[in-house]
Amino acid sequence: MTAQQQTPVANVYSIDRQLGEAEGLLVALDFDGTLAPIEDDPDAPEITPANRRAVEQLQDHPDTMVAVVSGRQLADLRPRVGIEGIRYVGNHGLEYTVDGEREVHPEAEARMADLQRVREEIETRLADMAGVHVEDKAVTLTVHYRRAKDASAEAVTAIVNEVVDPVEGLKTGSGKMIVEVKPTVDWHKGAIVEWLADEVPDTWRTVYVGDDTTDEDAFKVLGEGDFGVLVGERSTAADYRVPAQCEVSRLLNWLLGVLEGEMPEEDREKQ
Repeated sequence: MTAQQQTPVANVYSIDRQLGEAEGLLVALDFDGTLAPIEDDPDAPEITPANRRAVEQLQDHPDTMVAVVSGRQLADLRPRVGIEGIRYVGNHGLEYTVDGEREVHPEAEARMADLQRVREEIETRLADMAGVHVEDKAVTLTVHYRRAKDASAEAVTAIVNEVVDPVEGLKTGSGKMIVEVKPTVDWHKGAIVEWLADEVPDTWRTVYVGDDTTDEDAFKVLGEGDFGVLVGERSTAADYRVPAQCEVSRLLNWLLGVLEGEMPEEDREKQ
């Protein structure tokens, strides 16, 4: 089975034999909708206690590297997770930690002045749309319309596109109830996952877990023997899925069991 398969099998817990052959795992995890439930207020999401415990245990295991890969700004993401030793990736890979220090993709850094000019114009154009707001994430912008009362997704997207399209070096993208503005650099969650995978031994495998459309870039770069896991129900390039965010902690604990050569009896019975 490859990461490009379009019809994921229902039971992610049937892959223990394949993963058990790996000498270690790179475990890369989305934040919103994966480690934390989706909330109407973008400032509200927090990693669940069960997921925190599981991530801490994975990080403590000698044969893992754990990364949280998010569209959030790095300065916002790190305190929301707050676990030492893991790798943090913000802005879909444009910001990341190296030895605990923040690094920025050079092409993104070069577009920051243009981005600020675009932000001011977008905010002016959207000022009359109640519930729509622009989040400045330093190297990208996110226009949220989840709480919009009268503005449609189409109307918000059209305005953002009108402002951004004439600006060389910037582009728009979409996600769950958002429109993003970002540099045109060919860099995304998939690119950063490949970069992280180069830092671990060739005998390790990668597990990527995410729920958003932006996670598809990561699913598509996974190689044979790696595993993409979609959280939720939709068409995807991931190999497997879990049905809801509340299942993620079970998945992470199951990965721990695989690393230890163990698997709960209840999961064996499901195979």
